[in-house]
Order: sequence, then structure tokens, then C-alpha cells
Amino acid sequence: MKDRTLLNLFTLAGVGGSLFFLLRRKGDTKDWFLIFFIKTLVSTMIDGPIIKRKYVKYPHRYFPKFFDSNIVFLYILFPLSCVMYNQFTYKMQIVKTVLSVFLFSGPMTLMESWLEKNTNLVEYHKGWNSYITFAVLSFTFFLVNRTIKLIRFLDEKIGHTADTKSE
Repeated sequence: MKDRTLLNLFTLAGVGGSLFFLLRRKGDTKDWFLIFFIKTLVSTMIDGPIIKRKYVKYPHRYFPKFFDSNIVFLYILFPLSCVMYNQFTYKMQIVKTVLSVFLFSGPMTLMESWLEKNTNLVEYHKGWNSYITFAVLSFTFFLVNRTIKLIRFLDEKIGHTADTKSE
């Protein structure tokens, strides 16, 4: 399959999946959008230096004159998978949440590893490998999960404080 065709299929799947998972009723829709944008921010902050140092390269990507990164993965698929992870772990205790991160970072790492070996969508350089990808993905999934938990906690705490002051 041509790289461009595969990229187009990933884009369609990501956009379709975004509509489904972001508008899902389980939990709070605004949380899912917030998670999507937090993951995008975190991924951009991590991916930028990695690309600048040429550890990872994306030879076939949309808008190559404007972006060094693969915007489909960085701005659609990774954030969408983080939303799915947070929906999956919505009411879980911390131990299960930590273990569940591997259910999401593992398959994504395997997919990226396959893409690196069989396509020109991603290339690893300077010692970068699937283990590092796995660690970075796992870290970012968990970081975003803890961030949204903190935001929910603060929202509840501030919300209760505002309610008691208005009485």
C-alpha cells in the first residue's frame, strides 16, 4: 500500500473516531475535548525537540513545507487515543489506571514500529527505538490522565467553595 494512501486512511479513521469518542456521553464531553487539547500540547512540546534533534523523521506527511512532524499522528491519532484511554479509565483506581496505560501505548508502539520498518511514514535515527517510543507514549498518557484528574479535583473544590460563599 502506498504511504500516501495509508496516511489518508489514518486521517479518515482519526477524524471519524474523533467524532465518535469526543461526543460520547460517558463522562463529561468538555473533559474529552480538554484531554484532546492537553495531549496535543504535551505531544507538541515533546515531539518538537525530538524532531529538531533528528531522532525521528516523518518523510511522508501532510504540508511538509510547514510541518516537520506528522500532523495526523500528532494532532489527531495520539490525542484521540488519549481520550479513549481516559474514557476507559474514567472511574478506575490508580493501580488499574497505571496498568491500563500499557493497553494503549503498547499497540500504538507496535503500529509505529511496523510503520517504521515497512513504510516511509516514520524513520528512527540516532539510537531512537520502539522502547523509547513506548516509554514516551506511556508517560504522556499517564501525565494527561493525572492532569485531568487534578483539573476535575480543583473544579470540584472551587465549585463547592463558590457554592458555599453564595449562600
